[in-house]
Amino acid sequence: MAILEINNVSKNFGGLAALGDVNLSVEEGSIHSLIGPNGAGKSTLLNVLVGLLEPDVGNVLFKGKPVLGQTPHEINQMGLARVFQTPAIFDDMSVLENVAIAAYAARDGGFAFNVFETPASAKPCIDLAKQTLNEVGLYEQRKRVANQLSRGDKRRLEMAICLARKPDMMLLDEPTAGMARADTENTIKLLQDISDRGGITMVIVEHDMSVVFSLSKYISCLAQGRIIAEGVPDEMRGNPKVIEAYLGTESE
Repeated sequence: MAILEINNVSKNFGGLAALGDVNLSVEEGSIHSLIGPNGAGKSTLLNVLVGLLEPDVGNVLFKGKPVLGQTPHEINQMGLARVFQTPAIFDDMSVLENVAIAAYAARDGGFAFNVFETPASAKPCIDLAKQTLNEVGLYEQRKRVANQLSRGDKRRLEMAICLARKPDMMLLDEPTAGMARADTENTIKLLQDISDRGGITMVIVEHDMSVVFSLSKYISCLAQGRIIAEGVPDEMRGNPKVIEAYLGTESE
């Protein structure tokens, strides 16, 4: 059953076609990777999905409900959350405070300060933050200031912030970018654990093919704003259209 359906989505910037008639279906509970060379339109598509860009034509359905026309906040409340390539965290707050804020926002429907908050009313959110940090392996670092974390741990923290909002789908933009190999392997394991444990659907934009083939149930390849190939990992490994998109033709 599809949780996300993208139908005939196109987006132009002046004379540049960033997306051209994109059709994509993501199965609920799956890990679906979106690959393609730089400039293929992957980030543009993610921006459409979270309400940062409005396509020229087409429609997007999430859990059967229209996404287009909703604000980013409303889309997030629908259960569609994005993890950015550069970790979006509160550097000067503790690791626990970062995740607790997300838990409060999920409970209250926004980030407005609740003047009626008490230790008793805050406890469920604090408990959820601690549980989430334990799930991503950061519980022992919960009191550290966020900007003291390594790059890999900052990525884990952002995933914890995302998970505390109880999403049905996570959009991950280059989750292993700039990581050492050990951190990359740890991130692969973390994402697989999150998928297995919570049944959260994931769409991953990633250039590291070892990550893609380790995690993906299904892969779609974008090139010049269009889907040029789709399939399970074994079908995509030697797909000539994918190879040409990344490497060019033999004569080139």
